[in-house]
Amino acid sequence: MPRQPTGHRGDTEGLWEWNLASDRIHFSPRWISLVGCEEHEVGNTPEEWLQRLHPEDRDTVLREIETARKDGAKFDFPHRLRHKDGTYRWMSCRGVGVRNKRDAIVRLMGSHADITADTVTDRLTGLPNRLLLVDRLSQSVERATRYKGFHFALLLVDLGRTPRHADSSLPVGGDPLLTAAARRLETSLRIGRTTPTLRHNDLVARLEGDQFAVLLDGLKDISHAKLVADRILGEILKPFTVSGREIFLPANIGIAVSATGYTHADEVLRDSEAALHRGRMLGGSCCEIFDTAILKSEQVELQLEGEFTQALERREFRLVYQPIVSLESNQIVGFEALLRWDHPVLGTIPPADFICLAERTGFIVPLGDWVLREGCRQTKEWQDSLPLAADLWISINLSGVQLKDAALVERVAETLRDSGLPARSLVLELTEGVAMEDPAAVKSLLMQLRSMGIRISVDDFGTGYSSLAYLRQFPVDTLKVDRSFVRGMETHKDTAEIVGSLTALAQQLGLHVVAEGVENEEQLSLLRALQCDSAQGYLLAKPLDVNGATEVLRNGLRPDSAADNAPATGPATRRAGITEKRAWLSPRRRSLALATAAAFVLTTGAVIAWFSDGLRSDDQSSSALTRQNGEQPLPATTTTASASLQPATPVTPAPTIATSIQTSTTTAFTPTVPVAASQTPSSATATARTKPPALTMPSKPSLQAKAAIREPIAVTANAPAIPIIERPTASIPAAPRSAAQAVTTVSVMHLHRVGSCEGNLVVSRDAIAFVPDDKANKDAFGFKFGEFLHTLSDGRLTIRSAARTYRFRVAAADGNDDGESQLRRLVENFPRNSHAF
Repeated sequence: MPRQPTGHRGDTEGLWEWNLASDRIHFSPRWISLVGCEEHEVGNTPEEWLQRLHPEDRDTVLREIETARKDGAKFDFPHRLRHKDGTYRWMSCRGVGVRNKRDAIVRLMGSHADITADTVTDRLTGLPNRLLLVDRLSQSVERATRYKGFHFALLLVDLGRTPRHADSSLPVGGDPLLTAAARRLETSLRIGRTTPTLRHNDLVARLEGDQFAVLLDGLKDISHAKLVADRILGEILKPFTVSGREIFLPANIGIAVSATGYTHADEVLRDSEAALHRGRMLGGSCCEIFDTAILKSEQVELQLEGEFTQALERREFRLVYQPIVSLESNQIVGFEALLRWDHPVLGTIPPADFICLAERTGFIVPLGDWVLREGCRQTKEWQDSLPLAADLWISINLSGVQLKDAALVERVAETLRDSGLPARSLVLELTEGVAMEDPAAVKSLLMQLRSMGIRISVDDFGTGYSSLAYLRQFPVDTLKVDRSFVRGMETHKDTAEIVGSLTALAQQLGLHVVAEGVENEEQLSLLRALQCDSAQGYLLAKPLDVNGATEVLRNGLRPDSAADNAPATGPATRRAGITEKRAWLSPRRRSLALATAAAFVLTTGAVIAWFSDGLRSDDQSSSALTRQNGEQPLPATTTTASASLQPATPVTPAPTIATSIQTSTTTAFTPTVPVAASQTPSSATATARTKPPALTMPSKPSLQAKAAIREPIAVTANAPAIPIIERPTASIPAAPRSAAQAVTTVSVMHLHRVGSCEGNLVVSRDAIAFVPDDKANKDAFGFKFGEFLHTLSDGRLTIRSAARTYRFRVAAADGNDDGESQLRRLVENFPRNSHAF
């Protein structure tokens, strides 16, 4: 009778005995049943065991057996053994070497026990664990490689709890919230008659921490994976009741589908993790499908994040300086400092690609300090070395993260002391959105900076969440009109009117006005006619390095850029004039200015409403895009108004204005006071410039009338004549938009990784938007030009933003026009600040 192996042996163990001399193994009936075979189906050679080993475990088993044959030591290790049905079962293999009288090892005796349940089960939730998931996922990958019609998807579910919440106050016996989530996941897959995608071999597993995985095996259509994920997310977002309390979990789901093409289970897990991370970055509580662009984006972000500190030490960051030019003297009065990263491998990286990452990681604080020190140092050097730069100032942007730093004021003061730069020569810029996040805290901080003599500028004015009340309360010196308003001024009169209203409002409050994004001569001329103080843009000068900026300070701007547009009259000045403009505003005069501004805003509000209503009727998708980007839409009312340019008529009282503003939106526009037919443009011009005209709720005042309202304009021989537009006495129908003003729309198919949807690509003067035909479709998006890259190739238009990549082709080409031609004409309408890749 053979000797039994040492250790405990139960009835569930299958015994075996290996005769090393004859190289034969005797397997017990129990061992044969463990692999699902009958006795006649299993021989007595070692290959009956070894050929059933999992490929990943074969080397480990052979090494353990070889060690036992040499020294006869006990062995005990787990491995996987293939069952007759093709699945692998986890076995515990235990045994020992048996010696003869000569102390030679002649036999190995041992046993196998099925430990699959204990090995592949999570003890806390009772779900399969990572081992079983990887095993089942490997089988799915193999079948998908072998059969083209086989589809699977892996959903990686993260409950979204913080470590503190997940680990604290756990009762004895585990985490009840985690267990409840496991039961809800199982239940969500067992809901009957919901979708044909669910099969009996779907698997729910717990990985580690608060992460679960759902394997959808054998999908009929790969697009069904998103349907299942949405339903699961909806179930998890419902409240959990634990110990009498309701708990909400901000769950996220990352999805990897077999259509990507995988050869190993680890690749599927990696991609689902990347999609899960992207979902967190997009705000959480969402399902995100993996795209190859996500992996590249994640890899680049991780690389940049790890190189921030070293890049600052290696001086890879540098500043470029874009001139800000006075429109009165055509001289450079300041610079805006712009950041660039000269990466040794990736080349020059624009700030849009790393500023958000720096803000998220907190690196923006030391990086912003460096920008502040470098900008102040260089400006002081210019002031000391160049006589014409004595009053030069530098404008530096502040991040919202920096504004929340309690030590910001102290560090700014230290920078000014170290550099020797006068406080009046430093302008700190912040956007409207940053200012409105916490108005009280921002106001307190700005007051401290303003008390030091530093000037404050509101960037991108008119595009965010500005409030006239807050604008009055904040210690602001400068308003920068966003480039989206400047762009198209020469072709869209309504845009010019809005810029004129913003300029007039700022000047009534004693603020300096800077227009951004000036790109052509017509825009520059209009800004001068509107009495804008300063401007910057590619027409005047591109961002320059230190040498280029020094050169233009020494020699002035090129004559072909802006000198030809300088006004023929008016004193030349080098000072921006911000401080002087604020100095004359005594409390009494400031109150008078504010009252005047309020009346002006009420008047121009009706004008803007009339313009915006026309815009909305032509381009509803542009309005939707504005709301999506966080901009406040213009008032939705249309006014009934009367217009007159008669200098002798008194100003209409305020109640009449208010009544006109509230008039029904269906009222037709009809001017009630016609311009005399005998009045010539020259006489009208002379009259308007002699005395400010009266305003009786203008229907759409000209630029010249707006300029005349603010102050008389002296007529000089060299100044260009500004024509007065006469209005006919009859009712004026809405004029059709010109080709330059029209919104371009192309019917397209939005190509997803799986499937597609149809809609329209809409290109307006400021942005591009995708509007799906299905109103319930959530694939709609919108981007301003400059916020994305694009390329047109093989009849497909690809748009790449910081977060995602979108692909389109024409839904149905015309008979005489292919799809690529339609898309090419669409791209030709993109402005010059859009970028291709």
